[in-house]
Parts: sequence; C-alpha cells; structure tokens
Amino acid sequence: MNLFLIDVDNTLYPETLGVFGFIDERINEYMKIKLNMADGEIKNKRIYYRKQYGTTMAGLMKHYHIDPYYFLEYVHDIDVYSLIKPNPKLAEKIDKIIAVKVAFTNAPKHHAVKVLDALGIIDRFVDIFDIVSSNFVGKPNRYPYEKILDMTKASSYMMADDWEVNLKTAKEFDIFTILVGKAESDAADISVERFENIPLDKLNL
Repeated sequence: MNLFLIDVDNTLYPETLGVFGFIDERINEYMKIKLNMADGEIKNKRIYYRKQYGTTMAGLMKHYHIDPYYFLEYVHDIDVYSLIKPNPKLAEKIDKIIAVKVAFTNAPKHHAVKVLDALGIIDRFVDIFDIVSSNFVGKPNRYPYEKILDMTKASSYMMADDWEVNLKTAKEFDIFTILVGKAESDAADISVERFENIPLDKLNL
C-alpha cells in the first residue's frame, strides 16, 4: 500500500484565499484577550514558539498551561465556506494519484473536515490525522510522523505540505516529498505552485 499524507491548509488550496490569515488573526486575538499580551509581545512569542516547539499552541501550553481544546476551537472559529469553494480540478488530480489518502494536519479535525468538505474532496480521504491525534505535538516535530507511520505501516509513503521544514522532517523517514506553493526547493523531491500541478508520472511509479 502506498500512503499519501496530505497537509490541508495552504496545501490543498492557495494561500491567497486568506484562510490561514483569519486563523492567524484569531491566534493573536486569543493571546491578546485571554492572556493579556501586547502586540509586540505576541509577535515575538509566536516567532520563538514556532521555532522552539513547532507551533504557537505548544509554546502556550508549556508556558501558560492553556486548554488546547478551547484554543483550537477559538482560533479555528472562522467561516470556511465563505472562503473556499469546490475545486473539481483538485478532485480530479487526487483521483488520479494511485495511493491511499490521509489528511496530515496541525489543525483540529473539525476544521480539516470543513475545508475538505468545502473543496468537495472529503470522500477522497480515508482518515484525518490531526493535532489531537498526535497529543498536541505538531509538525515538524518527529513524534507525529513516528505515530502515523506506526499506525499505518504502509509499504511506501508520500507527503505534500506547504512548509519546507515539515518536509525536512519527512525526509528523515525516507518519505517522498512534495512542496506546494513554490516552484523550486532543495527541501523536497518535487516543488509545485499548486497541488493540481503535481506531475502524476513522478508519483504513480
């Protein structure tokens, strides 16, 4: 079995749709309202937390002992359906890739479900491995990769993501990597500007 691990946000749709921008604003809002942080402090802490722990949430859990379930609900409380529309070309591309598809995301499952449903491709995925599935440890930490590989035990793996650092970890597990959102990259086996541009001859070997 060939398993295709596919990130959701900014991978299955272009960053220009602005979905993650709204999530980003909600994270800043949470830190400002719930933790009484100033704007400059928020910016500096988010940069540090992402570098140190992989996600802002992981840093807030460690240093502020926040409730991760409430945090995830709060920051993903956005109208996905007003931003994302069905994409038949994306569905056609996914159908042509010979592999079992699993969503592999740092977002919570309820958000991933809404995005996949809005795109019209939710029925193409056999499962969603979200941030809760990995005990709130997100990519690019090794733990989520170790857990999903141990759970699935496929004969081969591919992974598509819009973050190069996430693919660098994937390469440590000999996973074939596709970077979405850039034309060129040394961190991935394939780089494409959009998921729909993935060359099938590189995947369906």
